[in-house]
Amino acid sequence: RCGKEQLRNVGLAELSLRRIASEVGVSQVAPKHHFGNKEGLLAAIAASGFRDLTEFRFSRLRPNMSPEQRLRTLLSASVTFATPNPTLFHLMFAPHFKEPETHAELNEAASQSYQMVARAAADYLSAKGKAVEVDPHMVARVAWMSMHGVATLIIENRINPFGATKVSREQLTNQTLDMLFAGIRGMHGLDE
Repeated sequence: RCGKEQLRNVGLAELSLRRIASEVGVSQVAPKHHFGNKEGLLAAIAASGFRDLTEFRFSRLRPNMSPEQRLRTLLSASVTFATPNPTLFHLMFAPHFKEPETHAELNEAASQSYQMVARAAADYLSAKGKAVEVDPHMVARVAWMSMHGVATLIIENRINPFGATKVSREQLTNQTLDMLFAGIRGMHGLDE
């Protein structure tokens, strides 16, 4: 928790094991003993971020949603989560980890977050009668990448290129989802 708070307040460059140890009231070597090094701490923070994202997505779901509404909600929740947590969001997806395979907790948390979207994509395709013909991971991956791009552009305040019609964050998110679902339906012959 202290690491996430420090990430939010001082940024990635200034985050330090020594400062965290001091704030938590433990010896200077305690964080190294627990996390190994700064990369280990960052992996733990990123894993916690993925768990937070998964919980946030889940909290947005409602029992009476259609499969498309569930998938749209999970995807838009990624953008809604990322916007107030830009440094954490960048850490979760950034190449800070020299040997990602050594961070089992991070890999597990990231996988659970992605699998939530993949299951919703599979449910959507099943409801459209295309569970066998269309790979839900292809749909989930492209959808995830699209929303990641939207979140990144929003965080960097770059959603309105010069000469383009101005849109709000919500409009950009909804337009992206509309285009994404129109593409899925068009490519795979899904009925409305």
